[in-house]
Amino acid sequence: MSSYPSRCQHLKTNGTQCGSPALRRNRFCYFHKRYQEERIRLNVDRRRRGTATFFLPVLEDANSIQMSLMQIMRLLLTGQIEHKTASLLLYALQSQH
Repeated sequence: MSSYPSRCQHLKTNGTQCGSPALRRNRFCYFHKRYQEERIRLNVDRRRRGTATFFLPVLEDANSIQMSLMQIMRLLLTGQIEHKTASLLLYALQSQH
Protein backbone atom coordinates (compact mmCIF):
# COMPACT_ATOMS: atom_id res chain seq x y z
CA MET A 1 0.00 0.00 0.00
CA SER A 2 1.43 3.38 -1.07
CA SER A 3 1.39 6.54 1.06
CA TYR A 4 1.43 8.71 -2.07
CA PRO A 5 -1.82 10.27 -3.30
CA SER A 6 -3.33 9.36 -6.65
CA ARG A 7 -4.24 13.01 -7.37
CA CYS A 8 -2.02 16.09 -7.45
CA GLN A 9 -1.96 17.82 -4.06
CA HIS A 10 -1.36 21.33 -5.44
CA LEU A 11 -3.92 23.82 -4.15
CA LYS A 12 -4.86 26.62 -6.49
CA THR A 13 -5.09 30.18 -5.21
CA ASN A 14 -8.87 29.83 -4.89
CA GLY A 15 -8.44 26.77 -2.64
CA THR A 16 -9.44 24.05 -5.10
CA GLN A 17 -7.18 21.07 -5.64
CA CYS A 18 -5.50 20.53 -9.02
CA GLY A 19 -6.99 17.07 -9.51
CA SER A 20 -4.61 15.88 -12.24
CA PRO A 21 -3.06 12.46 -11.69
CA ALA A 22 0.00 12.63 -9.43
CA LEU A 23 3.27 11.23 -10.75
CA ARG A 24 4.25 7.83 -9.43
CA ARG A 25 5.80 8.13 -5.95
CA ASN A 26 5.07 11.88 -5.87
CA ARG A 27 2.53 14.32 -4.42
CA PHE A 28 2.22 16.42 -7.58
CA CYS A 29 1.38 16.10 -11.27
CA TYR A 30 4.15 16.72 -13.80
CA PHE A 31 3.36 20.44 -14.18
CA HIS A 32 3.15 21.25 -10.47
CA LYS A 33 6.19 19.11 -9.60
CA ARG A 34 8.28 21.18 -12.01
CA TYR A 35 6.73 24.37 -10.60
CA GLN A 36 7.67 23.36 -7.03
CA GLU A 37 11.22 22.44 -8.05
CA GLU A 38 11.70 25.77 -9.83
CA ARG A 39 10.30 27.66 -6.84
CA ILE A 40 12.80 25.93 -4.53
CA ARG A 41 15.68 26.70 -6.91
CA LEU A 42 14.66 30.37 -7.12
CA ASN A 43 14.50 30.61 -3.32
CA VAL A 44 18.06 29.32 -3.01
CA ASP A 45 19.28 31.80 -5.65
CA ARG A 46 17.50 34.70 -3.94
CA ARG A 47 19.01 33.88 -0.57
CA ARG A 48 22.47 33.93 -2.10
CA ARG A 49 21.88 37.31 -3.74
CA GLY A 50 19.79 38.83 -0.96
CA THR A 51 17.04 40.08 -3.29
CA ALA A 52 13.35 40.55 -2.57
CA THR A 53 11.15 37.48 -2.36
CA PHE A 54 8.52 37.34 -5.04
CA PHE A 55 6.47 34.20 -5.59
CA LEU A 56 4.61 34.30 -8.84
CA PRO A 57 1.82 31.76 -8.51
CA VAL A 58 0.85 29.47 -11.34
CA LEU A 59 -1.35 31.68 -13.51
CA GLU A 60 -4.23 29.22 -13.65
CA ASP A 61 -7.22 31.37 -12.69
CA ALA A 62 -8.36 34.93 -12.00
CA ASN A 63 -7.43 34.65 -8.31
CA SER A 64 -3.81 33.81 -9.08
CA ILE A 65 -3.57 36.77 -11.46
CA GLN A 66 -5.02 39.04 -8.76
CA MET A 67 -2.49 37.75 -6.22
CA SER A 68 0.33 38.44 -8.67
CA LEU A 69 -0.90 41.99 -9.24
CA MET A 70 -1.02 42.63 -5.50
CA GLN A 71 2.52 41.31 -5.01
CA ILE A 72 3.91 43.45 -7.82
CA MET A 73 2.18 46.55 -6.43
CA ARG A 74 3.55 45.82 -2.93
CA LEU A 75 7.09 45.41 -4.27
CA LEU A 76 6.77 48.65 -6.25
CA LEU A 77 5.50 50.62 -3.27
CA THR A 78 8.25 49.37 -0.99
CA GLY A 79 10.95 50.00 -3.60
CA GLN A 80 11.94 46.32 -3.80
CA ILE A 81 11.44 46.06 -7.55
CA GLU A 82 12.52 48.31 -10.38
CA HIS A 83 9.82 50.14 -12.34
CA LYS A 84 10.94 48.61 -15.61
CA THR A 85 10.75 45.07 -14.20
CA ALA A 86 7.32 45.76 -12.71
CA SER A 87 6.13 47.16 -16.04
CA LEU A 88 7.23 44.03 -17.86
CA LEU A 89 5.53 41.78 -15.30
CA LEU A 90 2.30 43.78 -15.44
CA TYR A 91 2.34 43.70 -19.22
CA ALA A 92 2.79 39.91 -19.17
CA LEU A 93 -0.07 39.53 -16.69
CA GLN A 94 -2.31 41.61 -18.96
CA SER A 95 -2.04 38.94 -21.65
CA GLN A 96 -3.18 36.26 -19.16
CA HIS A 97 -6.53 37.98 -18.61
